[in-house]
Amino acid sequence: MSNNTDADRDPPSTDEGNVELGFYIASLILGFGGNSLVITVMSRKKHRRSIPRLFILNLAISDLSLIMIETPIFIYSYISTIYRNSYYCRLLTPLPTIFYFVSIFTIFSMAVHRCRLITNPYRPKMRKRNAYIWIAAIWFSSLIMVLPFSVVSEANNGICDESWPSINHRKAYTIALFILQFVIPLLIISVAYARIGIYLWRSAIPQSSLPALKRRKENIQVIKTLAMIVILFVICLLPGQIAWLLLDFGGQKESEIAQTIFKFGDILNILHPCLNPIVYGLSNEHFRRECIQLFFDCFTRGSK
Repeated sequence: MSNNTDADRDPPSTDEGNVELGFYIASLILGFGGNSLVITVMSRKKHRRSIPRLFILNLAISDLSLIMIETPIFIYSYISTIYRNSYYCRLLTPLPTIFYFVSIFTIFSMAVHRCRLITNPYRPKMRKRNAYIWIAAIWFSSLIMVLPFSVVSEANNGICDESWPSINHRKAYTIALFILQFVIPLLIISVAYARIGIYLWRSAIPQSSLPALKRRKENIQVIKTLAMIVILFVICLLPGQIAWLLLDFGGQKESEIAQTIFKFGDILNILHPCLNPIVYGLSNEHFRRECIQLFFDCFTRGSK
């Protein structure tokens, strides 16, 4: 998600609109349910909030916020026309980009912390106080990076547009977002998880004992999960970034290509926060156990 003014988008055809409308409704249900479940589980026992759990909780909050802000707007826009005023463009339109930044920054923060934890097991662990400061810095930096977009956003005949001093300012901001939203996070995530994968692979010395075989199997599963995280990050986030680069730096032909990519990019941008609870939550054995315990507690309370 870049500087996402809606002035440049072409409206979908009726058939495309129906398909996209169905997708956004399903995404709203799936994303709300999955991230709400993660927030509920991670918030149940405060004394068990480890640093990874705090990051997962922050990720779920940002993803849920993104879904609850953006998908209803998409859904309503297919049903009726939204007339956007200056308050809408300056305050509401930048919100998804803030949550988008928070989500990405949290993901690469999790990668850095996990890499440090696994590859340097004897180093002092991060304190919870520092983790809270880190998370606060994520939200503050996300807000700062979106401020220029909020400042230049304005209403123009019921749609939001960007009033930059020059086209070069717009291009510079698009490049900055591309680097901050995609290039740097992807580089950090890839390096961190590559280090984890190499460390786990080297530490899994083949042995015939049952504990050693079990540990090797678990390490291989972790490596597969980390690879899936990187692949998912690229597949879901790259198309939208490419579309904005083509739109701002290309000509008429590139703009037409960008409009086509946008149709898939917006869908993938919404799909990513819906899949995060599955990747970072349900893939964790301890989290699955707590989900089962949560449902068990709900049913037992309801039966009394």
